[in-house]
Amino acid sequence: MNVCPEEIRVKNRRKALASVRRTKEYKDRQKVYTFDKVCIWCGKGDHLLIHHTDYSDYDTPEIYIRTLDKGWVMCTRCHEAYHHGRILCPVCKEVTTKYERCYRCLPQGRKDEIERKKIQTRNIKRALEKARYQRYKEWKNK
Repeated sequence: MNVCPEEIRVKNRRKALASVRRTKEYKDRQKVYTFDKVCIWCGKGDHLLIHHTDYSDYDTPEIYIRTLDKGWVMCTRCHEAYHHGRILCPVCKEVTTKYERCYRCLPQGRKDEIERKKIQTRNIKRALEKARYQRYKEWKNK
């Protein structure tokens, strides 16, 4: 498995700061900044944490703790989605998606188009598999 340098850097940074996140000072400051707040994406008020918004926040453990006040308050679900390139559906605000809306909130015409493409792709795959099997049988009978 090939891992890009960016992934290695992020993994190393997370490992180095894991011990900082377990400290009493960090936990206390995080409680102060998340107390009586809600997630900026979904509006839920439980399982909150602070998302650091600037790479310079990770320079040292002291800076990491000190910059909690300028981070975003997010729930763990939305924070995970954010780091995986997903957004909260702007219509229902319940589902995360890679696209402009979740499937449930798409207009019916767009849903029908997606279903047509799925069926078309499935039929093409079946035809190709059938042709491949026919070629195999001809080769086997020679």
